[in-house]
Amino acid sequence: MSAVAKLTIPESSYNLASYNLLSPKSKSQLLIYLIKLTHGASVSLIIAYAVGFLILKPLLEQTASRRLDLLECVRGNLREFYLKAITKINYVPIVAIRRQNKLLADAAVQTESTGSKEEGERDPLMQNELHSRLKKIATFLQDSVRSYSMEGMSNYRSINYSIKDFQNKADLVYFNEDDFFLQDNVSSISNRPAGTKTRKKNIVVETKNEIRSIKGLFMSGQI
Repeated sequence: MSAVAKLTIPESSYNLASYNLLSPKSKSQLLIYLIKLTHGASVSLIIAYAVGFLILKPLLEQTASRRLDLLECVRGNLREFYLKAITKINYVPIVAIRRQNKLLADAAVQTESTGSKEEGERDPLMQNELHSRLKKIATFLQDSVRSYSMEGMSNYRSINYSIKDFQNKADLVYFNEDDFFLQDNVSSISNRPAGTKTRKKNIVVETKNEIRSIKGLFMSGQI
């Protein structure tokens, strides 16, 4: 009998990765770049926080404390000056300003610009300012200029009558209210002979006559 040959299976045959063309250790370059970028950003953030917490924060605290000390020193000096001043002054007058018929005691710390802004908001057309200036001008003219009578002028009356006459004529020509109630009579226009004037009828009179005729018909029972 012929001997049966022994079959041997290598151990590497059970490794499935050997049948894959891609290496399991190979990774995407984009993923590697993102990971490195994230690591770099986190490291830089940690360094910035450490610098701010360990260096910048003490410097800012020291600057704020120095400013506070300076303000306290100035405040103390002002307080001492105030205490010395009130001992040497017997009477301190109250400073106030009148606005809208009211005395404001805190006006000593206010500027003129604030008051002008408030007045400008309340009176955007500046009518109060115009009225006050016109009043000043009128007072100055009354005190400084000699008063005179216009009727004492020689040509005042004739010129005044001419102006009034011209005004009346202009009103009659351009602003005659009778033209709104006058209407041409159509029947008279069709039947009138040539060369005669057309007689206009008054709409108000015609309306009154029609109302009276309708009232008469109601009173007589015809309607």
